[in-house]
Amino acid sequence: MAVLKILILINLCLVVFARERYYCSHESALKLLKRPTYEFSIRILDRVSHETGAHFVFSPLSTWLQLTILAEGARGNTLNEIWKVTRHHRMRCFRRKLRDILNSMDEELKLMSKRSSVIIVDKLLEVKDSFKKEVEKLHGVKILTLNFNDPEKAASEANAIMEADMGGVITEAVYPNDFNFTVLLMTDITYFRSDWKYPFNRAYTTIEPFYSEQGVKLGDVRMMNQVAYFHLVDVSLINAKILELPCSADDRVAMLVFLPTEGSISDIFFSLNALRLTTIFNLYKQRGMQLVKVKLPRFKIITDVDTIPELVYDMGVKRIFYPHLADLSGISDYRVHASLMSQIADIEVTEEGISAKSVAEFLLTDNKAVEFNANQPFAFLVVDKKTEMILFAGSYNAPSLY
Repeated sequence: MAVLKILILINLCLVVFARERYYCSHESALKLLKRPTYEFSIRILDRVSHETGAHFVFSPLSTWLQLTILAEGARGNTLNEIWKVTRHHRMRCFRRKLRDILNSMDEELKLMSKRSSVIIVDKLLEVKDSFKKEVEKLHGVKILTLNFNDPEKAASEANAIMEADMGGVITEAVYPNDFNFTVLLMTDITYFRSDWKYPFNRAYTTIEPFYSEQGVKLGDVRMMNQVAYFHLVDVSLINAKILELPCSADDRVAMLVFLPTEGSISDIFFSLNALRLTTIFNLYKQRGMQLVKVKLPRFKIITDVDTIPELVYDMGVKRIFYPHLADLSGISDYRVHASLMSQIADIEVTEEGISAKSVAEFLLTDNKAVEFNANQPFAFLVVDKKTEMILFAGSYNAPSLY
């Protein structure tokens, strides 16, 4: 009887192990990742849009990662709050798969985007090695332990590290004042440079007026022009036309441009709660490619969002910001709470790509083309179609001759 019990126990263990291996795969981890990251992204983008007057660029994935990184050191109700908002998977196996997916994506997309994320902790708090090792397995993330009693030096050291990571694109992310009355800072710098599969020809860029949603001229822009075959659909559910501009030769990364057909640009991100990226891609397949005359402004946007604590607090992550409520005992044996979370995002959209080539001139006069004229406020998502993650997003409504 004892031998039989042992055999049954062994078989049960094998079944559990087999199920664990089956469910904890790259494919299953990605499926579990898509919806939570998308829903989090749309919720925070809606808040950032209102915070910035609907002229901004932001990486929602970066903020989602900031919170999941804190979750590695969170315990009890603090962890529960983060989990309810990010809905990242609690099982270690799935978290490892998630890290592998993100690291792979980071490596494959490094030619067009770059990110430097740092967690800065007062060195007196003695950050646990286990937390450091787990967090730094994620590409682009560093744990810095600095002397907060010397804020000038701490800011200089942190900025030097991030500037090196970003190749000098952004040189200042934290300031000496950030180290006053704080114990833990999180800041993220990220940028995207367009790499069009079908580049615009600079010769056809013209100076044209840009209008408000009420038809009032706001200023002039350098309007890029081209005619080519693109995916374009009119989605009445969100009152917008959605154009797909591929950003890579393999079509993995694309910019989706949302041009409202009615209502305000401020409504776009809220309305996207009712729509999934998969739905948009399926609509593209059903409609097929169309010959489209595209008019899109050249633009560069840099947005510094230092109100992330207020934004995620509004979403339900609250305890991490209170010294006597935060349980981040996985980071340090001393009391730790998050004092500052910030992000600087930079996007530049121009005619050229890495493999730029000229556009056939006869296409520019083709009368059969459907027109997509972004001469009024529009929103955009830069998406990784392989993982269905929103890498960058924003909206444009303050024209300039960039």
